Amino acid sequence: MRGSPATLRQRGFSLVELLIVLAIVAVLTTIALPFLLSSKISANEKAAMATLRLIGQAQVQFTTSGIADVNGNGTGEHGSVGELSGGVAVRATNGGTRVLEPTLVSPAFRAISPLGEFVKGGYYFRLYLPDAAGNGVLELPGGGAAAAVDANMAESVWCVYAWPVQGGATGRRTFFTNQSGEILFTESAAYVGAGAPIPPGAALAAGGAVNSILGTSAPGQPARDGNVWRTFGN
Repeated sequence: MRGSPATLRQRGFSLVELLIVLAIVAVLTTIALPFLLSSKISANEKAAMATLRLIGQAQVQFTTSGIADVNGNGTGEHGSVGELSGGVAVRATNGGTRVLEPTLVSPAFRAISPLGEFVKGGYYFRLYLPDAAGNGVLELPGGGAAAAVDANMAESVWCVYAWPVQGGATGRRTFFTNQSGEILFTESAAYVGAGAPIPPGAALAAGGAVNSILGTSAPGQPARDGNVWRTFGN
């Protein structure tokens, strides 16, 4: 004997009711996903800026402590990520070398790719030190300063960039900082993924060579890469 309609409904959802529930879930998911993605991107960008600040603070400690003094003139030189993280020995200092302990940045930064980059929280990072002409020199695969890095120039200049692993998914903005401590950002669809074509002097004021890391920034004005780089609030 068949049960009454009321009895059947007590046994579970009808097909129509299930379809309505699935439709509601689909609508809510469609509404929520952009907010979740935006939240993830915002968190990644904040973390990228925090990493740039950490590297900047580490560079100040590295130079003021004279940890690397290749030319032996008593003035410290800026370090590579490999040196700051203790991944490689600090380049020759008064005839000797040593691995930094305690480290000035996280050991997690030691995985420097053949492109001179490390990845963290949805962002790639690339640090440049100068050669004798002030041109940016990439970090060695695995970490460390290349032979072309000039001791005299490295006392005063360096820079680092951070850009998204996936544009619009892990981040939207590319960030820059150097010895000034100022953080700049730009939005460029070209600056995405491993080996992004960011020239060493991309964020610096127009008029200088695009491969040079000498010079100052000009927030709100077209920079050497043709993009407008801004400070927050500019």
